[in-house]
Amino acid sequence: MTFAEKLDFLMNITKTSNSALAHAATLDASYISRLRTGKRLMPKYNHLLQGMAIFLARQFKEEYQKKALFDVLKLINLPGDSSLLAEEITRWLRQDEENSTQQVGRFLSSLSGITNRSEQVGHSDDSKPYFPDEAVSIYYGIEGKRNAAEYFLSEVAVCKSPQTLFLFSDEGTSWMTENPTYARKWAELMIRVLARGNRIKIIHTVSRDLDEMLSAINQWMPLYMTGLIEPYFYPKKRDGIFRRTLFIAPETAAVISNSVGNQASSAANVLYRDRDAVASFTEEFLQYLHLCRPLMRIFTAQEREGCYAALSEFERGKADTLIKTESLSLLTMPEPLLMKILKRSGMDENVGGSLHGVRYQCFIENLQSNHFTELISLPDIENVKSGSVKVSLSDMLNEGAVYYTPEEFISHLKNILILLESFDNYHIHLIGNSTEDRYTVYAREEIGVLIAKTSQPPVVLAINESNMTAAFWDFLKSMLDEKTYRAGKNTDSIAVLRDYLAELADQAVDSAQ
Repeated sequence: MTFAEKLDFLMNITKTSNSALAHAATLDASYISRLRTGKRLMPKYNHLLQGMAIFLARQFKEEYQKKALFDVLKLINLPGDSSLLAEEITRWLRQDEENSTQQVGRFLSSLSGITNRSEQVGHSDDSKPYFPDEAVSIYYGIEGKRNAAEYFLSEVAVCKSPQTLFLFSDEGTSWMTENPTYARKWAELMIRVLARGNRIKIIHTVSRDLDEMLSAINQWMPLYMTGLIEPYFYPKKRDGIFRRTLFIAPETAAVISNSVGNQASSAANVLYRDRDAVASFTEEFLQYLHLCRPLMRIFTAQEREGCYAALSEFERGKADTLIKTESLSLLTMPEPLLMKILKRSGMDENVGGSLHGVRYQCFIENLQSNHFTELISLPDIENVKSGSVKVSLSDMLNEGAVYYTPEEFISHLKNILILLESFDNYHIHLIGNSTEDRYTVYAREEIGVLIAKTSQPPVVLAINESNMTAAFWDFLKSMLDEKTYRAGKNTDSIAVLRDYLAELADQAVDSAQ
């Protein structure tokens, strides 16, 4: 169970309302609601959990309530003392919950190193692989699932006419990932399938824990970067008891399996070649897909216009914002400086300037009512002097990375200083320097998140699924001191920036001499 599911269980079994728990724990009722639905992740401060647990422990009065709690806590004896019971509840709420910020950080580190493996694909092998001739074949357990999936993909990879594959599974993914040899074989087959011009629509299971979900996206990322895969998700909760796998190639075959709980290790995996059966499963998938939403939109450097449109849509609504880039956000760059950089880099000044104008207007309007906090790592003075500081997202805007001249970087920093002095809702937070941060994370609370892989080849992910949005929001927020974030005073940041700009100016004078 996730933290949200555990809290929801405790509140349902004790018939506790959001407002009652909020009042007892000195929190806001809307915050409790977001915790229950997974829109906000588990609080990182222990006293908040303890406050909720103490109140909830006192609500277990009826025998059926105590029996239900006894079963989920898996205790030898249920404590009669409410304070001891609160400790057990707190421990259970935290149990098996790796810090979401660690999970997101690991995902981003892996994302930076991903390359587009589809570029390594040569001509597909047209030789006919071994494939069962039967209309229906049955394979059992984990090894059986691997065999069925391999036969399925091998057959699709040699079909002469491309088609759209339909993939869904809420069964565990360990059969695919835990054996490195099979994982490589599976990836190679998928690349061969895509190299044939086939497309894929996949429904991801977002009810998996965050780490498993992020691992699945990372595993699929090299394939996403081909632009041939559309990921979706079902937005409502499922009980996770009855599980199902549907791998369907409408013109070829289907692999279907069902299991209860974690029983997949002994489940039957059925490989169908019968056309009527495959058509029936195709209709089942399409009915389910109709209930789903896009999980993310994926943009490569060849899809700039789509990326620009998604960026404009993302920035329209009003919301508190956190952003971390490799250097400085393009939003805070003065327009004359942007036009200068576009011109010297050979980029389209009209398109870039027009987009920046719309974005900047939304940015200023949002500052009237909402906070915008930028996490900045000030580069070494020598890197600025040598022109080694990259312009944020320039890989997506251009054919390759673009770097600031020293004068351009100083001009951008001065504009940030003006924004800090002019708008109470604009803040920067200075963080340590890291050479591994080859990504941008741009989160708008309860709206969505944009994640840009800025190493080559660049890719931008646009996500609005609530649990993932909350995870990336909390990841960025974990880099901030909570008191600093809440206070939002710019005095210290202004002083640091002035000192840094003065040092840059002194270094420039020394170099001239």
